[in-house]
Amino acid sequence: MQITISGKDKKLLEQVEAFAKRLGLNINKPLEKEAAEKKPNGKELYKLMKDMEASGGVTSIQNPLKWQKEIRKDKKLYGRE
Repeated sequence: MQITISGKDKKLLEQVEAFAKRLGLNINKPLEKEAAEKKPNGKELYKLMKDMEASGGVTSIQNPLKWQKEIRKDKKLYGRE
């Protein structure tokens, strides 16, 4: 027998999963969730950065210094002009 449970309340689903484990039931997570839970290790991160460097990096930013200044520019705060 196979049962599929889905929902929007992540905490509640985690409780159901924990209960199922205590009952000794097998739990098969969807592949998307397993991929999202996988955290890259240092070697994978290093390879990704090297691949990005080899591809030329971010081409949408023509002048990195100008871009950084624009991004970090202080915005006017309401009531504090």
